[in-house]
Amino acid sequence: KFGRIGWNVPYDFNESDFKVSAKLLNLYLQKSFDQKEILPWETLRYLIGEAMYGGRVTDNYDRRILNTYLEEYMGDFLFDENVKFYFSRSGYDYDCQLEGNVALYQRSIV
Repeated sequence: KFGRIGWNVPYDFNESDFKVSAKLLNLYLQKSFDQKEILPWETLRYLIGEAMYGGRVTDNYDRRILNTYLEEYMGDFLFDENVKFYFSRSGYDYDCQLEGNVALYQRSIV
């Protein structure tokens, strides 16, 4: 029942989907930081979930899981200084660094 990476339908996601989504995230983060505004997470989740990936997702359950992942991993809780957010704790604690430059973030990802 569950095909590639747990989807009900094998979708043709590709590197360009990911790159455009990353650029979109970077644009919104930078604009929010520069203008000292609250990040519009709902808009960002919609653009990535519906515009970038959602157009390819045809199964209703797959769409639900896509939106659930975006809700779980994209929100103000990422930057909460009182409660550390972990993207995963399976074998290694993948967390969100609150301070640093691009090189530091890239080293922590790799």
